[in-house]
Amino acid sequence: VSYSENYADASGELYDVFESLGCSMLGATSTDGYLHEASKAIRGDKFCGLLLDEVNQEELTGERVKNWVAALIGEGLLSGAGTAAPAVSVQSPAPVPQNIETEVSVVEPVAVTQAEEQEEGFLGHYNSLTDKTWWVGNNGRSSFVTNGPPEMHSTLTKTNTRISP
Repeated sequence: VSYSENYADASGELYDVFESLGCSMLGATSTDGYLHEASKAIRGDKFCGLLLDEVNQEELTGERVKNWVAALIGEGLLSGAGTAAPAVSVQSPAPVPQNIETEVSVVEPVAVTQAEEQEEGFLGHYNSLTDKTWWVGNNGRSSFVTNGPPEMHSTLTKTNTRISP
């Protein structure tokens, strides 16, 4: 296991931030059966949430998710009887997108720093409210933002996704 000495440390760091902001924390899971030596995600004798190891223990994911959902329901997540905060109404500052249009075209990607991305290209996600396009590398390891719709930068992508309010 390549990361057993710091397994899911970021989850523990996020837990600390949310807890310091007064959030009620739910969904702790047993550390039994995980391949790790140490982790900042351990609180007492449990992980501070559901941690899934898709690299080394992919075959255990389904059962772990099933058990975690049952535990969350048991903690009152859906009934409001547990430690979860009551639901609140939040006003959206902008209209919610109603239509999502996908346009697929075959376009050669531009040269970027990583050889794999040169072959893979980027996927553009356009927000018409901000007039910005968020580009995500098809390999999932890099992203950047440009002004304007994806059509202005069509050499970056093989697929453009447009979200309209």
